[in-house]
Amino acid sequence: MNDWRDLAGASQRERDLILKISGFHETAWGARSVLLGSDVSREQWQAGVEAALAAGSNNLHLLQEYRKPKRLKHPLFAGDGSTLHEAQGRLRLCPYYFVSGGRARLSGALATFCPPDKKIIHGMVDAALLPCVRV
Repeated sequence: MNDWRDLAGASQRERDLILKISGFHETAWGARSVLLGSDVSREQWQAGVEAALAAGSNNLHLLQEYRKPKRLKHPLFAGDGSTLHEAQGRLRLCPYYFVSGGRARLSGALATFCPPDKKIIHGMVDAALLPCVRV
């Protein structure tokens, strides 16, 4: 592939890709700009690719392979914090890096645990944010 326009004609299986805006744009958070290629019609995918290309000089977009979040059980506190229960959900890990001494270093990760029926794990009220530590 030499041009993103080559993606417009991809089959649904070939479109297991995420297209999203990058940076500090108002739609860059909370999955507002996320387009899961295998989950939309060919027309919606083509429109998303064209919109990303048209906005490219002002707002860069990212294209990444979609990987289904891992499904597991994890203990969670009830909303009022009074009881602990085990819940089924999907997990997404987001590593974060800090630059130190001119080198990017893995500095930690944030796990987002959400209900198992959610495909895209971003910006939802029924998710739990779990800091990760090295053991």
